[in-house]
Amino acid sequence: MRRLLIGLVVALVAFGVAGLAETNVPETPGATLGGTLTLGVGQVFKDLDPRISNSAYDSYVINEVFDRLVDFHPDTKEIVPFVAKSWEILSDTVTRFYINEGILFHNGEPLTAEDVAFTFNWIADEANNSPNMTELVWMEEAVVVEEYVLDIVTKDEYAPYAPGFASETRAIVPMDYVLEVGDEAFNVAPIGSGPYKFVEWRTGDRVILERNEDYWLVYPNLEQVVYRPIPELSVMMAELEAGGIDISDTMPATDVPRFRGMDDIEVMQAPGMFYFYVFFNLQHAPSNDIRWRKAVYMSVNYDAAVFSIFQNLTGLRMYGCVPEGLWANDTEYLRDTVALQENDAEAKRLFQELKDEGIIPANYKTKVYCPMDPRRRQLATIMATNLIENGIDAEVVPMDWATYLPLCYRSESDPTAADLDQGIIGWSGGYDPHDFVYYMFHSDNCTVGSADNLCWLQDDEVDAWIFDADTTLDQATREELYVKAQRKAFELYTNIPGYNYIQTNGVNTRVHGFIVDPLGSYLLCDPYHNVWVDG
Repeated sequence: MRRLLIGLVVALVAFGVAGLAETNVPETPGATLGGTLTLGVGQVFKDLDPRISNSAYDSYVINEVFDRLVDFHPDTKEIVPFVAKSWEILSDTVTRFYINEGILFHNGEPLTAEDVAFTFNWIADEANNSPNMTELVWMEEAVVVEEYVLDIVTKDEYAPYAPGFASETRAIVPMDYVLEVGDEAFNVAPIGSGPYKFVEWRTGDRVILERNEDYWLVYPNLEQVVYRPIPELSVMMAELEAGGIDISDTMPATDVPRFRGMDDIEVMQAPGMFYFYVFFNLQHAPSNDIRWRKAVYMSVNYDAAVFSIFQNLTGLRMYGCVPEGLWANDTEYLRDTVALQENDAEAKRLFQELKDEGIIPANYKTKVYCPMDPRRRQLATIMATNLIENGIDAEVVPMDWATYLPLCYRSESDPTAADLDQGIIGWSGGYDPHDFVYYMFHSDNCTVGSADNLCWLQDDEVDAWIFDADTTLDQATREELYVKAQRKAFELYTNIPGYNYIQTNGVNTRVHGFIVDPLGSYLLCDPYHNVWVDG
Protein backbone atom coordinates (compact mmCIF):
# COMPACT_ATOMS: atom_id res chain seq x y z
CA MET A 1 0.00 0.00 0.00
CA ARG A 2 2.89 2.53 -0.66
CA ARG A 3 4.69 4.04 -3.75
CA LEU A 4 8.04 7.37 -8.11
CA LEU A 5 7.50 9.53 -10.89
CA ILE A 6 9.88 7.38 -12.97
CA GLY A 7 10.34 3.64 -12.96
CA LEU A 8 13.03 2.10 -10.79
CA VAL A 9 14.90 0.72 -13.77
CA VAL A 10 15.44 4.27 -15.05
CA ALA A 11 16.40 5.42 -11.55
CA LEU A 12 18.83 2.56 -11.11
CA VAL A 13 20.55 3.36 -14.38
CA ALA A 14 20.99 6.92 -13.14
CA PHE A 15 22.48 5.91 -9.79
CA GLY A 16 24.47 2.88 -10.93
CA VAL A 17 26.94 1.07 -8.73
CA ALA A 18 28.11 4.24 -7.03
CA GLY A 19 24.69 4.91 -5.54
CA LEU A 20 24.23 8.17 -3.65
CA ALA A 21 26.43 9.95 -1.18
CA GLU A 22 26.38 8.79 2.40
CA THR A 23 23.00 9.59 3.93
CA ASN A 24 23.68 9.01 7.61
CA VAL A 25 21.65 11.39 9.76
CA PRO A 26 23.92 13.82 11.61
CA GLU A 27 23.64 14.27 15.31
CA THR A 28 20.74 16.68 15.80
CA PRO A 29 22.04 20.08 17.00
CA GLY A 30 20.24 21.11 20.17
CA ALA A 31 18.24 17.90 20.39
CA THR A 32 17.31 16.49 23.76
CA LEU A 33 18.06 12.79 23.99
CA GLY A 34 15.51 10.58 25.65
CA GLY A 35 11.85 10.96 26.42
CA THR A 36 8.73 9.17 25.20
CA LEU A 37 6.77 10.09 22.09
CA THR A 38 3.12 8.98 22.10
CA LEU A 39 1.33 8.68 18.77
CA GLY A 40 -2.40 8.45 18.15
CA VAL A 41 -3.47 5.82 15.58
CA GLY A 42 -6.85 5.79 13.82
CA GLN A 43 -7.27 2.00 13.74
CA VAL A 44 -6.14 -1.03 15.71
CA PHE A 45 -3.08 -2.94 14.55
CA LYS A 46 -3.50 -6.20 12.68
CA ASP A 47 -0.05 -7.55 11.65
CA LEU A 48 3.47 -6.46 12.54
CA ASP A 49 5.25 -8.83 10.14
CA PRO A 50 5.99 -6.74 7.01
CA ARG A 51 5.76 -9.83 4.82
CA ILE A 52 2.03 -10.13 5.50
CA SER A 53 0.96 -6.69 6.67
CA ASN A 54 -1.26 -4.89 4.20
CA SER A 55 -2.42 -2.04 6.42
CA ALA A 56 -1.14 1.53 6.42
CA TYR A 57 -1.65 1.58 10.19
CA ASP A 58 0.63 -1.41 10.76
CA SER A 59 3.29 0.43 8.75
CA TYR A 60 3.60 3.02 11.51
CA VAL A 61 5.32 0.40 13.66
CA ILE A 62 6.94 -1.55 10.84
CA ASN A 63 8.77 1.55 9.53
CA GLU A 64 10.56 1.98 12.86
CA VAL A 65 11.26 -1.67 13.70
CA PHE A 66 12.55 -2.64 10.24
CA ASP A 67 14.85 -1.24 7.58
CA ARG A 68 14.00 -1.20 3.87
CA LEU A 69 16.09 -2.34 0.92
CA VAL A 70 15.80 1.06 -0.78
CA ASP A 71 13.88 4.19 0.09
CA PHE A 72 12.42 7.42 -1.32
CA HIS A 73 14.13 10.76 -0.94
CA PRO A 74 11.54 12.89 0.91
CA ASP A 75 12.03 15.89 -1.39
CA THR A 76 12.88 14.53 -4.85
CA LYS A 77 10.88 11.25 -4.49
CA GLU A 78 13.80 9.49 -6.19
CA ILE A 79 14.79 6.01 -5.10
CA VAL A 80 17.85 6.17 -2.86
CA PRO A 81 20.05 3.69 -0.97
CA PHE A 82 19.11 2.26 2.39
CA VAL A 83 20.00 -1.33 3.33
CA ALA A 84 21.26 -1.56 -0.25
CA LYS A 85 24.15 0.90 -0.49
CA SER A 86 24.30 0.63 -4.29
CA TRP A 87 23.19 -1.47 -7.24
CA GLU A 88 23.78 -2.09 -10.92
CA ILE A 89 21.65 -3.40 -13.75
CA LEU A 90 23.24 -6.50 -15.27
CA SER A 91 20.49 -7.07 -17.84
CA ASP A 92 16.77 -6.50 -18.41
CA THR A 93 16.12 -9.35 -16.02
CA VAL A 94 18.87 -9.03 -13.37
CA THR A 95 19.59 -6.20 -10.94
CA ARG A 96 22.47 -6.67 -8.50
CA PHE A 97 22.25 -5.11 -5.03
CA TYR A 98 25.20 -4.48 -2.70
CA ILE A 99 24.20 -4.54 0.97
CA ASN A 100 25.68 -2.31 3.65
CA GLU A 101 27.85 -4.32 6.02
CA GLY A 102 27.60 -3.89 9.78
CA ILE A 103 23.80 -3.72 10.05
CA LEU A 104 22.60 -5.75 13.05
CA PHE A 105 19.16 -7.10 13.82
CA HIS A 106 17.88 -6.38 17.31
CA ASN A 107 19.04 -9.83 18.48
CA GLY A 108 22.62 -9.02 17.46
CA GLU A 109 22.67 -11.12 14.27
CA PRO A 110 24.05 -9.42 11.13
CA LEU A 111 21.73 -8.50 8.26
CA THR A 112 23.05 -10.13 5.08
CA ALA A 113 21.99 -10.81 1.51
CA GLU A 114 20.51 -14.08 2.75
CA ASP A 115 17.96 -12.19 4.87
CA VAL A 116 16.99 -9.97 1.94
CA ALA A 117 16.57 -12.94 -0.38
CA PHE A 118 14.57 -14.83 2.24
CA THR A 119 12.20 -11.88 2.70
CA PHE A 120 11.51 -11.40 -1.00
CA ASN A 121 11.29 -15.10 -1.86
CA TRP A 122 8.93 -15.80 1.04
CA ILE A 123 6.50 -13.12 -0.11
CA ALA A 124 6.65 -14.28 -3.73
CA ASP A 125 6.05 -17.93 -2.84
CA GLU A 126 2.39 -18.76 -3.50
CA ALA A 127 2.51 -21.43 -0.78
CA ASN A 128 2.77 -18.70 1.87
CA ASN A 129 -0.36 -16.91 0.67
CA SER A 130 1.00 -13.48 1.55
CA PRO A 131 -1.45 -10.66 0.80
CA ASN A 132 1.60 -8.87 -0.65
CA MET A 133 2.38 -11.67 -3.10
CA THR A 134 1.02 -9.81 -6.13
CA GLU A 135 3.45 -6.97 -5.38
CA LEU A 136 6.21 -9.35 -6.45
CA VAL A 137 4.36 -11.12 -9.27
CA TRP A 138 7.10 -9.88 -11.62
CA MET A 139 9.98 -11.44 -9.64
CA GLU A 140 11.44 -14.81 -10.61
CA GLU A 141 13.80 -15.13 -7.64
CA ALA A 142 16.13 -13.31 -5.26
CA VAL A 143 19.52 -15.03 -5.46
CA VAL A 144 22.37 -14.73 -2.96
CA VAL A 145 25.66 -14.09 -4.81
CA GLU A 146 27.91 -13.32 -1.86
CA GLU A 147 27.34 -12.59 1.83
CA TYR A 148 26.45 -8.97 1.06
CA VAL A 149 25.51 -9.23 -2.62
CA LEU A 150 22.29 -10.50 -4.17
CA ASP A 151 20.56 -10.49 -7.53
CA ILE A 152 16.86 -9.81 -8.03
CA VAL A 153 15.78 -11.72 -11.14
CA THR A 154 12.76 -10.53 -13.11
CA LYS A 155 10.56 -13.02 -14.95
CA ASP A 156 11.19 -12.90 -18.70
CA GLU A 157 7.63 -11.92 -19.53
CA TYR A 158 7.81 -8.90 -17.19
CA ALA A 159 11.18 -7.58 -18.37
CA PRO A 160 11.82 -4.71 -18.30
CA TYR A 161 9.51 -4.09 -15.35
CA ALA A 162 9.10 -0.33 -15.08
CA PRO A 163 7.53 0.01 -11.58
CA GLY A 164 10.20 -2.23 -10.07
CA PHE A 165 11.16 -1.36 -6.54
CA ALA A 166 9.43 1.99 -6.80
CA SER A 167 6.55 0.05 -5.32
CA GLU A 168 8.44 -2.46 -3.22
CA THR A 169 10.94 -0.91 -0.85
CA ARG A 170 10.37 -4.01 1.31
CA ALA A 171 11.32 -4.21 4.95
CA ILE A 172 13.87 -6.93 5.69
CA VAL A 173 13.20 -9.69 8.24
CA PRO A 174 15.85 -11.91 9.94
CA MET A 175 15.72 -15.34 8.30
CA ASP A 176 17.26 -17.40 11.10
CA TYR A 177 15.09 -15.87 13.82
CA VAL A 178 11.87 -16.22 11.80
CA LEU A 179 12.64 -19.88 11.12
CA GLU A 180 13.43 -20.41 14.80
CA VAL A 181 10.24 -18.90 16.31
CA GLY A 182 7.79 -19.41 13.44
CA ASP A 183 5.67 -16.98 11.46
CA GLU A 184 2.86 -16.59 14.02
CA ALA A 185 5.17 -15.76 16.91
CA PHE A 186 7.18 -13.37 14.75
CA ASN A 187 4.04 -11.50 13.70
CA VAL A 188 3.16 -10.54 17.26
CA ALA A 189 6.72 -9.93 18.54
CA PRO A 190 8.87 -8.89 15.57
CA ILE A 191 12.61 -8.30 15.42
CA GLY A 192 14.09 -6.01 12.78
CA SER A 193 17.16 -3.85 12.29
CA GLY A 194 15.43 -0.46 12.53
CA PRO A 195 15.95 2.48 14.90
CA TYR A 196 13.45 1.24 17.47
CA LYS A 197 13.01 -2.21 18.98
CA PHE A 198 9.70 -3.90 19.68
CA VAL A 199 8.89 -4.23 23.40
CA GLU A 200 5.20 -5.00 23.81
CA TRP A 201 1.87 -5.19 21.96
CA ARG A 202 -1.14 -4.78 24.23
CA THR A 203 -3.86 -5.73 21.77
CA GLY A 204 -6.33 -2.91 21.22
CA ASP A 205 -4.45 -0.65 23.64
CA ARG A 206 -0.89 0.13 22.56
CA VAL A 207 2.37 -0.94 20.96
CA ILE A 208 5.58 0.04 22.75
CA LEU A 209 9.02 0.43 21.15
CA GLU A 210 12.37 1.41 22.65
CA ARG A 211 15.55 2.90 21.23
CA ASN A 212 17.91 0.60 19.32
CA GLU A 213 21.19 1.63 20.91
CA ASP A 214 23.15 -0.05 18.10
CA TYR A 215 21.29 1.43 15.13
CA TRP A 216 23.68 1.59 12.19
CA LEU A 217 22.57 4.93 10.70
CA VAL A 218 22.36 7.24 13.69
CA TYR A 219 21.69 7.23 17.41
CA PRO A 220 17.87 7.60 17.69
CA ASN A 221 16.90 10.61 19.77
CA LEU A 222 13.84 9.11 21.45
CA GLU A 223 14.09 6.63 24.28
CA GLN A 224 10.62 5.18 23.78
CA VAL A 225 7.77 5.32 21.24
CA VAL A 226 4.19 4.43 22.15
CA TYR A 227 1.43 3.90 19.55
CA ARG A 228 -2.12 4.19 20.90
CA PRO A 229 -5.02 3.04 18.69
CA ILE A 230 -7.88 5.54 19.15
CA PRO A 231 -10.50 4.84 16.44
CA GLU A 232 -12.95 7.44 17.76
CA LEU A 233 -11.68 10.76 16.45
CA SER A 234 -13.37 12.88 19.11
CA VAL A 235 -11.48 10.89 21.73
CA MET A 236 -8.22 11.26 19.80
CA MET A 237 -8.67 15.03 19.58
CA ALA A 238 -9.41 15.21 23.31
CA GLU A 239 -6.22 13.23 23.99
CA LEU A 240 -4.21 15.54 21.72
CA GLU A 241 -5.54 18.62 23.45
CA ALA A 242 -4.95 17.18 26.94
CA GLY A 243 -1.42 15.96 26.11
CA GLY A 244 -2.30 12.26 26.25
CA ILE A 245 -0.79 11.90 22.78
CA ASP A 246 1.90 14.02 21.12
CA ILE A 247 0.84 13.52 17.50
CA SER A 248 -2.46 12.46 15.92
CA ASP A 249 -2.35 10.62 12.60
CA THR A 250 -5.35 12.61 11.39
CA MET A 251 -7.67 15.43 12.35
CA PRO A 252 -11.34 16.03 11.52
CA ALA A 253 -11.98 19.09 9.38
CA THR A 254 -14.23 20.55 12.06
CA ASP A 255 -11.32 20.59 14.52
CA VAL A 256 -8.70 22.18 12.25
CA PRO A 257 -9.64 25.84 12.94
CA ARG A 258 -9.78 25.21 16.69
CA PHE A 259 -6.37 23.57 16.87
CA ARG A 260 -4.84 26.20 14.60
CA GLY A 261 -5.69 28.69 17.32
CA MET A 262 -3.79 26.81 20.03
CA ASP A 263 -0.32 27.80 21.16
CA ASP A 264 0.85 24.28 22.02
CA ILE A 265 -0.48 22.39 18.96
CA GLU A 266 0.66 22.77 15.35
CA VAL A 267 -1.55 21.57 12.49
CA MET A 268 0.79 20.13 9.84
CA GLN A 269 -0.50 19.16 6.37
CA ALA A 270 0.63 17.75 3.02
CA PRO A 271 -1.29 16.39 -0.01
CA GLY A 272 -1.69 12.63 0.45
CA MET A 273 -1.18 9.65 -1.81
CA PHE A 274 -4.52 8.00 -1.04
CA TYR A 275 -7.65 6.79 -2.76
CA PHE A 276 -10.81 6.26 -0.69
CA TYR A 277 -13.72 4.80 -2.58
CA VAL A 278 -16.89 2.73 -2.66
CA PHE A 279 -16.24 -0.69 -4.16
CA PHE A 280 -18.90 -2.98 -5.62
CA ASN A 281 -18.78 -6.77 -5.54
CA LEU A 282 -18.95 -7.88 -9.18
CA GLN A 283 -19.28 -11.52 -8.11
CA HIS A 284 -22.54 -11.02 -6.25
CA ALA A 285 -26.07 -10.02 -7.29
CA PRO A 286 -27.42 -7.38 -7.49
CA SER A 287 -24.14 -5.46 -7.42
CA ASN A 288 -22.83 -7.43 -10.42
CA ASP A 289 -25.48 -5.64 -12.49
CA ILE A 290 -24.27 -2.27 -13.80
CA ARG A 291 -27.76 -0.85 -13.27
CA TRP A 292 -27.40 -1.38 -9.52
CA ARG A 293 -24.00 0.29 -9.50
CA LYS A 294 -25.23 3.28 -11.49
CA ALA A 295 -28.35 3.62 -9.34
CA VAL A 296 -26.29 3.60 -6.13
CA TYR A 297 -23.98 6.20 -7.68
CA MET A 298 -26.91 8.41 -8.74
CA SER A 299 -28.56 8.16 -5.33
CA VAL A 300 -25.92 10.39 -3.74
CA ASN A 301 -24.37 13.77 -4.46
CA TYR A 302 -20.81 12.66 -3.71
CA ASP A 303 -19.34 16.12 -4.23
CA ALA A 304 -21.59 17.46 -1.48
CA ALA A 305 -21.05 14.39 0.71
CA VAL A 306 -17.26 14.70 0.61
CA PHE A 307 -17.44 18.44 1.24
CA SER A 308 -19.72 17.90 4.24
CA ILE A 309 -17.14 15.58 5.79
CA PHE A 310 -13.96 17.55 5.01
CA GLN A 311 -14.97 21.13 4.06
CA ASN A 312 -11.96 21.03 1.69
CA LEU A 313 -9.75 21.30 4.79
CA THR A 314 -8.58 17.72 5.26
CA GLY A 315 -9.92 15.91 2.19
CA LEU A 316 -10.89 16.53 -1.44
CA ARG A 317 -13.21 14.75 -3.86
CA MET A 318 -11.57 12.37 -6.33
CA TYR A 319 -12.90 11.22 -9.70
CA GLY A 320 -10.34 8.51 -10.45
CA CYS A 321 -7.93 6.33 -8.53
CA VAL A 322 -4.67 8.20 -9.34
CA PRO A 323 -4.13 11.18 -7.01
CA GLU A 324 -3.64 14.70 -8.30
CA GLY A 325 0.00 15.47 -8.99
CA LEU A 326 0.86 12.07 -10.46
CA TRP A 327 1.15 11.51 -14.17
CA ALA A 328 -1.68 9.37 -15.60
CA ASN A 329 -4.12 11.31 -13.43
CA ASP A 330 -7.20 11.58 -15.64
CA THR A 331 -9.39 13.76 -13.44
CA GLU A 332 -10.81 16.10 -16.08
CA TYR A 333 -12.09 13.32 -18.35
CA LEU A 334 -13.36 11.13 -15.54
CA ARG A 335 -15.11 14.05 -13.82
CA ASP A 336 -16.69 15.54 -16.95
CA THR A 337 -17.45 12.38 -18.95
CA VAL A 338 -17.76 9.39 -16.60
CA ALA A 339 -18.81 10.57 -13.14
CA LEU A 340 -22.54 10.42 -12.45
CA GLN A 341 -24.46 13.25 -10.84
CA GLU A 342 -27.23 12.74 -8.31
CA ASN A 343 -30.41 11.79 -10.16
CA ASP A 344 -32.98 10.30 -7.80
CA ALA A 345 -35.62 9.79 -10.49
CA GLU A 346 -33.28 7.73 -12.67
CA ALA A 347 -31.95 5.80 -9.66
CA LYS A 348 -35.48 4.89 -8.61
CA ARG A 349 -36.29 3.81 -12.17
CA LEU A 350 -33.27 1.51 -12.33
CA PHE A 351 -33.96 0.04 -8.89
CA GLN A 352 -37.56 -0.64 -9.88
CA GLU A 353 -36.43 -2.27 -13.12
CA LEU A 354 -34.17 -4.60 -11.14
CA LYS A 355 -37.04 -5.41 -8.78
CA ASP A 356 -39.42 -6.15 -11.65
CA GLU A 357 -36.87 -8.57 -13.13
CA GLY A 358 -36.35 -10.31 -9.78
CA ILE A 359 -32.70 -9.27 -9.60
CA ILE A 360 -33.52 -7.35 -6.42
CA PRO A 361 -35.57 -9.83 -4.32
CA ALA A 362 -38.65 -8.77 -2.40
CA ASN A 363 -37.83 -7.15 0.96
CA TYR A 364 -34.16 -6.95 0.00
CA LYS A 365 -31.89 -5.11 2.41
CA THR A 366 -28.48 -3.96 1.25
CA LYS A 367 -25.55 -3.26 3.54
CA VAL A 368 -22.93 -0.57 3.24
CA TYR A 369 -19.84 -1.99 4.94
CA CYS A 370 -17.09 0.26 6.28
CA PRO A 371 -14.34 0.34 8.91
CA MET A 372 -14.86 2.09 12.25
CA ASP A 373 -13.22 5.27 10.91
CA PRO A 374 -15.89 7.96 11.52
CA ARG A 375 -15.32 9.66 8.15
CA ARG A 376 -16.05 6.51 6.22
CA ARG A 377 -18.95 5.77 8.55
CA GLN A 378 -20.29 9.23 7.77
CA LEU A 379 -20.10 8.59 4.03
CA ALA A 380 -21.71 5.17 4.51
CA THR A 381 -24.54 6.78 6.50
CA ILE A 382 -25.15 9.34 3.74
CA MET A 383 -25.28 6.51 1.21
CA ALA A 384 -27.66 4.36 3.26
CA THR A 385 -29.97 7.31 3.97
CA ASN A 386 -30.21 8.19 0.29
CA LEU A 387 -30.73 4.57 -0.77
CA ILE A 388 -33.65 4.30 1.64
CA GLU A 389 -35.12 7.48 0.17
CA ASN A 390 -34.87 5.86 -3.27
CA GLY A 391 -36.70 2.70 -2.25
CA ILE A 392 -33.85 0.39 -1.17
CA ASP A 393 -33.74 -0.70 2.46
CA ALA A 394 -30.15 -0.18 3.62
CA GLU A 395 -28.04 -0.25 6.74
CA VAL A 396 -24.51 0.75 7.66
CA VAL A 397 -22.30 -2.08 8.98
CA PRO A 398 -19.13 -0.68 10.59
CA MET A 399 -16.45 -3.24 11.49
CA ASP A 400 -13.14 -3.22 13.29
CA TRP A 401 -10.15 -3.47 10.98
CA ALA A 402 -9.27 -7.07 11.82
CA THR A 403 -12.80 -8.19 10.87
CA TYR A 404 -13.34 -5.91 7.91
CA LEU A 405 -10.23 -6.77 5.90
CA PRO A 406 -10.97 -10.53 5.70
CA LEU A 407 -14.48 -9.66 4.46
CA CYS A 408 -13.06 -7.34 1.80
CA TYR A 409 -10.49 -9.95 0.78
CA ARG A 410 -13.21 -12.65 0.69
CA SER A 411 -11.01 -14.62 3.09
CA GLU A 412 -13.88 -16.12 5.04
CA SER A 413 -16.44 -16.74 2.32
CA ASP A 414 -16.81 -17.79 -1.29
CA PRO A 415 -16.48 -14.66 -3.45
CA THR A 416 -19.53 -15.62 -5.52
CA ALA A 417 -21.77 -15.93 -2.44
CA ALA A 418 -20.48 -13.26 -0.07
CA ASP A 419 -23.11 -11.09 1.59
CA LEU A 420 -21.40 -8.04 0.21
CA ASP A 421 -22.89 -5.58 -2.25
CA GLN A 422 -20.59 -2.64 -1.55
CA GLY A 423 -18.15 -1.33 0.99
CA ILE A 424 -16.00 1.72 1.63
CA ILE A 425 -12.25 1.23 1.74
CA GLY A 426 -9.03 3.17 1.26
CA TRP A 427 -5.77 2.57 -0.56
CA SER A 428 -2.40 4.24 -0.05
CA GLY A 429 0.05 4.20 -2.92
CA GLY A 430 3.29 5.86 -3.88
CA TYR A 431 4.70 7.88 -6.73
CA ASP A 432 3.97 5.61 -9.69
CA PRO A 433 0.42 5.25 -11.12
CA HIS A 434 0.99 1.48 -11.20
CA ASP A 435 0.52 1.53 -7.44
CA PHE A 436 -3.10 2.49 -7.93
CA VAL A 437 -4.23 1.23 -11.36
CA TYR A 438 -2.67 -2.24 -11.10
CA TYR A 439 -3.97 -3.04 -7.64
CA MET A 440 -7.43 -1.61 -8.23
CA PHE A 441 -8.18 -3.25 -11.56
CA HIS A 442 -5.83 -6.06 -12.62
CA SER A 443 -7.17 -9.60 -12.22
CA ASP A 444 -3.88 -10.67 -10.59
CA ASN A 445 -5.38 -9.10 -7.50
CA CYS A 446 -8.56 -11.18 -7.39
CA THR A 447 -7.11 -13.92 -5.19
CA VAL A 448 -9.12 -14.95 -2.13
CA GLY A 449 -7.26 -13.66 0.90
CA SER A 450 -5.39 -10.90 -0.93
CA ALA A 451 -7.99 -9.36 -3.21
CA ASP A 452 -6.72 -5.79 -3.55
CA ASN A 453 -8.95 -5.64 -6.63
CA LEU A 454 -11.90 -5.63 -4.24
CA CYS A 455 -14.45 -5.22 -7.03
CA TRP A 456 -13.18 -8.48 -8.51
CA LEU A 457 -12.96 -6.89 -11.97
CA GLN A 458 -11.60 -9.40 -14.47
CA ASP A 459 -11.32 -7.80 -17.88
CA ASP A 460 -8.86 -9.01 -20.52
CA GLU A 461 -8.49 -5.57 -22.13
CA VAL A 462 -7.83 -3.83 -18.83
CA ASP A 463 -5.33 -6.53 -17.84
CA ALA A 464 -3.48 -6.19 -21.17
CA TRP A 465 -3.24 -2.39 -20.99
CA ILE A 466 -1.89 -2.49 -17.45
CA PHE A 467 0.59 -5.25 -18.26
CA ASP A 468 1.88 -3.36 -21.31
CA ALA A 469 2.22 -0.20 -19.21
CA ASP A 470 4.23 -2.08 -16.61
CA THR A 471 6.64 -3.60 -19.11
CA THR A 472 7.78 -0.57 -21.11
CA LEU A 473 10.13 2.18 -19.96
CA ASP A 474 8.56 4.87 -22.14
CA GLN A 475 6.57 7.08 -19.77
CA ALA A 476 4.32 8.56 -22.46
CA THR A 477 3.28 5.07 -23.54
CA ARG A 478 2.77 4.02 -19.94
CA GLU A 479 0.58 7.03 -19.27
CA GLU A 480 -1.61 6.38 -22.31
CA LEU A 481 -2.13 2.75 -21.29
CA TYR A 482 -2.90 3.48 -17.64
CA VAL A 483 -5.43 6.09 -18.73
CA LYS A 484 -7.16 3.61 -21.05
CA ALA A 485 -7.36 1.02 -18.29
CA GLN A 486 -8.80 3.53 -15.83
CA ARG A 487 -11.40 4.82 -18.26
CA LYS A 488 -12.79 1.40 -19.01
CA ALA A 489 -12.86 0.38 -15.34
CA PHE A 490 -14.69 3.55 -14.32
CA GLU A 491 -17.06 3.38 -17.30
CA LEU A 492 -18.09 -0.01 -15.92
CA TYR A 493 -18.72 1.72 -12.57
CA THR A 494 -16.75 -0.88 -10.69
CA ASN A 495 -16.29 1.64 -7.91
CA ILE A 496 -17.26 5.16 -6.95
CA PRO A 497 -14.31 7.50 -6.35
CA GLY A 498 -14.58 9.16 -2.99
CA TYR A 499 -11.78 11.34 -1.70
CA ASN A 500 -8.09 11.85 -1.07
CA TYR A 501 -6.83 12.99 2.31
CA ILE A 502 -4.94 16.15 2.81
CA GLN A 503 -2.62 14.37 5.22
CA THR A 504 -3.15 16.23 8.48
CA ASN A 505 -1.27 15.71 11.72
CA GLY A 506 -1.86 17.48 14.99
CA VAL A 507 1.57 17.90 16.57
CA ASN A 508 2.38 19.06 20.10
CA THR A 509 5.02 21.79 20.08
CA ARG A 510 7.20 19.67 22.38
CA VAL A 511 7.90 17.54 19.28
CA HIS A 512 10.75 18.58 16.97
CA GLY A 513 11.94 17.33 13.57
CA PHE A 514 8.63 15.72 12.57
CA ILE A 515 7.60 15.91 8.91
CA VAL A 516 4.25 15.00 7.35
CA ASP A 517 4.53 11.93 5.15
CA PRO A 518 2.38 12.13 1.97
CA LEU A 519 2.24 8.33 2.08
CA GLY A 520 0.48 8.57 5.42
CA SER A 521 2.98 7.05 7.80
CA TYR A 522 4.81 8.23 10.89
CA LEU A 523 8.51 8.77 10.08
CA LEU A 524 10.59 9.13 13.24
CA CYS A 525 14.17 8.16 12.42
CA ASP A 526 15.50 7.53 8.93
CA PRO A 527 18.32 8.75 6.66
CA TYR A 528 16.87 12.29 6.64
CA HIS A 529 15.58 13.21 10.07
CA ASN A 530 15.51 12.14 13.71
CA VAL A 531 12.51 13.22 15.79
CA TRP A 532 13.05 14.41 19.37
CA VAL A 533 10.97 15.86 22.20
CA ASP A 534 11.58 18.49 24.83
CA GLY A 535 12.82 17.03 28.10
